[in-house]
Amino acid sequence: MEIYVFKVLTPQEIESLTSDILCEAEKNDRMPEKNLIELKENIKQFRLKWQEIFAKFGHCNRGELSYQDLILYFQLQIVPQVNKWLPDSGKAEKSIKAIASMLPIPKRANSRSVKQELLAMIRLGVKQKLQWDYRYRMVEHHRKNLPKKYQILELFRSPSTPREVWDKLQSQKLEKSEDFAHTLQRAIALKLLKEDFPLPEFDKPIFIISAPRAGSTLLFESLSQFPQLWTVGKESHAIIEGIPQLRPAAHNFSSNCLTEADAQPHISLALREGFARQLRDRFGMAYLHLPIQQRPQKIRFLEKTPKNALRVPFLKAVFPDALFIFLYREPRSNINSILEGWRSGHFISAVKIPGWPFRNWSFLLIPGWSSLSNSSIAEIAAHQWKTANSYIWDSLQSIPPSSWCLVRYQDLVREPQKAIREISEFAGLSWNEQIEERLSQPLPISGATLSQPSADKWLTNERDILEVLPMVEPIANMLEMAKV
Repeated sequence: MEIYVFKVLTPQEIESLTSDILCEAEKNDRMPEKNLIELKENIKQFRLKWQEIFAKFGHCNRGELSYQDLILYFQLQIVPQVNKWLPDSGKAEKSIKAIASMLPIPKRANSRSVKQELLAMIRLGVKQKLQWDYRYRMVEHHRKNLPKKYQILELFRSPSTPREVWDKLQSQKLEKSEDFAHTLQRAIALKLLKEDFPLPEFDKPIFIISAPRAGSTLLFESLSQFPQLWTVGKESHAIIEGIPQLRPAAHNFSSNCLTEADAQPHISLALREGFARQLRDRFGMAYLHLPIQQRPQKIRFLEKTPKNALRVPFLKAVFPDALFIFLYREPRSNINSILEGWRSGHFISAVKIPGWPFRNWSFLLIPGWSSLSNSSIAEIAAHQWKTANSYIWDSLQSIPPSSWCLVRYQDLVREPQKAIREISEFAGLSWNEQIEERLSQPLPISGATLSQPSADKWLTNERDILEVLPMVEPIANMLEMAKV
């Protein structure tokens, strides 16, 4: 097992490596003078900032986020110019690899990824199916400045079927559109139109709540195989924070906390609708792709989003008969997994938050996050673990004991059949042969796993983990002893 050791290059080593880059650039006849001047200035700024950070932190792990941001600056501002004008082999290339390989650097968040995916889907000819007898309504925030080809959507201000709109076009002797159906089909794919449908009743929805990286994906994937459960197929960040009032920005970026006061009637309705539009059964069949007469009017819903550790009162207000499964994972392994998640860059939840000096924030935004700017990643992970578990436990104490249960991660992994059976009895889920067969063998590795699971994996960051354990021991000891 390779032990992680935090160590960075000294300013003198950075100076030497960047000098090799400059020396090769100055000898290169292909690089225009203006690019050489820009490269020199960027390297100057990089050196000065490195000296400043090293003087403050040296090899102390509390400087890891600062060094990460600076290496990211190096990769964005310096590396592209070097790659464009200098040869693939040589001192410059070796210097770049030496600097870039010091620390794991998170990838940049791509806020356009969803839109790009949708456009790619349209270009490939994959379209949402237009149902002529379904009622559709125009999406409110798309009513301004519609392109001419989509102005026909104005006729969907009141929920209407495509057939009704077409009849209206003909009766008013408006210009006929040969691609009427095609235009509506594209409008649905672009989410300019959406189906107006009666919402199903959410009967005792089940929310898995836990700290980040506590095994909630593993539990979610296991429970989603129960035939009566519907899910949205993934975590619900986009659905919940797609409602403007529920975004951190609406609360001055204080945290991801939501309370009963946030569950205003129109917000609660918007959230239920958001979930309903994304519902999938265990085979991946979309609720809205079923014929209207085949859609169940009452559904059992399963959801898991780690940020919901800070939102139990809100969820209970929106869904009064909700059930909660508190998944608890002991701190050493859990904090280590959060720490690895920060370093991986796969769990970036916010970019350039006001008051946060670094580019990215990962996982849930906890109260008091702004005070952690001089903390190590391990300390941030410990605060996230402690806050999530404390908020969950305190919130559950204010709701009936029959509305929640406690599941320990180690029990889920060691005896999955027993753990899932107890959950099914608590939640009123029907046990069947398929579930029995699936749980008769070790649970598969979840899709969110970064590296091969191991009970002693935390030892790779043993020094960092042991430093922060005293911070979380009180809540850990209490939860280890809790009986429900």
